[in-house]
Amino acid sequence: MSVVYTPPPTVRQFMLSDARKRVISGCVGSGKSVGCVMEVVHRASQQAPSPTDGVRRSRALVIRNTYKELNSTTIKTFHDWLKPGIAGTWHKTDKLFTLQFSDVECEVMFLALDTPDDVAKLLSLEATFAWLNECREIHQEIVEGLQKRVGRYPPARDGGATWWGIWGDTNPPIMDSWWYKQMEHIDGPSGWDVYRQPGGRTPQAENVENLPADYYSTEGFSEEYIRVYIDGQYGRSLGGRPVFEGSFVPEYHIATSPLSPYRSQKHNIIIGLDLGLTPAAVIGQHTPMGGVSILREIATFDMGLKRFVQTKLKPMLHTEFPGMPYSVVIDPAGRQRAQTDEKTAFDILRAEGIHAVPARSNDHTSRIAAVETWLTRQADGRAALQIDPSCKMLIQALRSEYKYKDLKDGGYADKPEKNQFSHIAESFEYLCMHLEGAVLPTNMAARARPIKRREGVVWV
Repeated sequence: MSVVYTPPPTVRQFMLSDARKRVISGCVGSGKSVGCVMEVVHRASQQAPSPTDGVRRSRALVIRNTYKELNSTTIKTFHDWLKPGIAGTWHKTDKLFTLQFSDVECEVMFLALDTPDDVAKLLSLEATFAWLNECREIHQEIVEGLQKRVGRYPPARDGGATWWGIWGDTNPPIMDSWWYKQMEHIDGPSGWDVYRQPGGRTPQAENVENLPADYYSTEGFSEEYIRVYIDGQYGRSLGGRPVFEGSFVPEYHIATSPLSPYRSQKHNIIIGLDLGLTPAAVIGQHTPMGGVSILREIATFDMGLKRFVQTKLKPMLHTEFPGMPYSVVIDPAGRQRAQTDEKTAFDILRAEGIHAVPARSNDHTSRIAAVETWLTRQADGRAALQIDPSCKMLIQALRSEYKYKDLKDGGYADKPEKNQFSHIAESFEYLCMHLEGAVLPTNMAARARPIKRREGVVWV
């Protein structure tokens, strides 16, 4: 068997990884499925020879959510590259392909698993590795059950598996789905390494040399289709309209690596603080280039302000920003006295040694406009506002969960919905409002300029 294959850049990175759980996400036509086919060959070749006969044996599971899709897309793509009779033997009835070349022998089992009830189909299987084709369609319980079936073939007496794991390819899932939370590590580390391909309309689009010239034309397609299948972005959550839809662009506003504070007296730490029994804080600062770095977030639930300051805010300032000057900006409603002890939020903060100032307004349109100002500004050749990837709650709020509620008449509410994400979003708004009104040093102001936009894509 002789197959010449040159992977696109992101697919190459994906294949070079030895992570036990990996996902590659991108737009249609980006070459990710073909890369996963070749990954079967790659991983089968890595298995150690059997101590008895020298054959490198492995067993792969290839999973799609329905038989229709399995037959029309997954198996077809597999056979386009690994042809029956040349690369191996195809057993149509059993949907089993025996890949054979050199000293390699890999059983490739094609399965359609659609519902949690299909987990039973996995119970007696022992495999080396698995490929989840269009994994966003594969149910959580199936994925979790599958993790205990890989790495079990060949048996230990024949040398065991040299490498084992699970990989998947997918168009971006909708926000708030289980796969979205796994890929973004919303509920903590998920164990999945994620590789994202550039959008089809960007200069970095992959596999375009194998596509028609107008393949990524948007004419005649809905906004949501363009968002997911052409631009390769997460789909919108069901229900409501994100407040910063079209302004917040994850590829530009989320930093690719952790951000560090500028330790200078000219660059104070600024803390936007939302009050109530769900205190939240967003911590950031101006950068020398005229932008804003969002460095950390603190999100809590069912906690009073005093305990929040003592157990969350102060420890983070001490650990993450020791010795750095800071300012706290809070909701102007913090001047109101509590009915229990008549103390204001300002009183509580002052008792903890924290001087706070009120945001200039609590009007939601002013707060939102301040965020829009920073989201649409450019500094030093990139988006002026950069968010540390650790700020998961804020990122999810900006992506989708800070939103205007659907109305029965088909429109949207005129104010953002109050939910678990609105607190971190409002903290962010207070911070942006404060920084918008701050006087920038001359060298910073000169560098800051708006970002140009076209067809929903940021061009810098």
